[in-house]
Amino acid sequence: MAVEWPLLLFTIIAGAGAGILAFAGLGEFLGASRKSRFVAAIISLTLLVVGGLASLPHLENPANFMSAATNLFSFSPISLELIFLGLCAIVAIVYLVVVNREGSASKTVGIIGIVCGVVFAYVSGHGYEVIAVRAAWATPALTLSYLLSALTLGGFLFLTMQVALKDDATCAKKLVLVVLVVAALQTVLYVVYAATAPLEGAAMIMWLGGVVVGGVIAVVAGLLVWMKNMGTMVYLGALAALIGGISFRVVMWLAAAPYIPGFFDLAAQNGGLFPF
Repeated sequence: MAVEWPLLLFTIIAGAGAGILAFAGLGEFLGASRKSRFVAAIISLTLLVVGGLASLPHLENPANFMSAATNLFSFSPISLELIFLGLCAIVAIVYLVVVNREGSASKTVGIIGIVCGVVFAYVSGHGYEVIAVRAAWATPALTLSYLLSALTLGGFLFLTMQVALKDDATCAKKLVLVVLVVAALQTVLYVVYAATAPLEGAAMIMWLGGVVVGGVIAVVAGLLVWMKNMGTMVYLGALAALIGGISFRVVMWLAAAPYIPGFFDLAAQNGGLFPF
């Protein structure tokens, strides 16, 4: 099966936006500067919007637009994806308003941002897992890889903002540890997915692009930042996480090739691609 680039771009770009939003909220409690959190909210909102727009070519015709709209509150996996995409965007906008105010408002919105960011990253993968017609998708490792890859990329991008804005080193070190843990868990999930899913000819891409680059190199970059205060390594970590996330998503589409007839038969029965 050909790679569905609109959906791949949607999940990698909007997922990064959701991850940044979650880490901006976490930064509220770990001492990240207001400036870095404000910039993070702007970038998060931008990525969420760009990611959403990137998915539109996948709808192909007005009928699918109507299907998406009428099924929005069906609480299917795809409708949940759209709902939490919108919620993340709304939270980012509200956060831009309250981040520079005194009091607990920014912390409250930050907590909501953490929840919405994590949930969106999760449901963006779960929508594929439930399509059991594809053996390479019907595994929790796929959904969790979506979740952790979005958070790893978003975390490294937030750290790059802190480095670029010369944020407090103590705060950055705490956040690096969180990103490092997430990246390590992501590496484990990439290994599980590469070793257990029927990836066929796409396995090498997963092992090299996902496990080695998106996993090992990202973790090493995080370790160098945390242990050696090598701040510039966050850029390598962000690039590695991006490559790993793209590789993983390319592989899941390529590995689904044998199941394409069943997928589109099921889609036709349900009135289009979006009701899933």
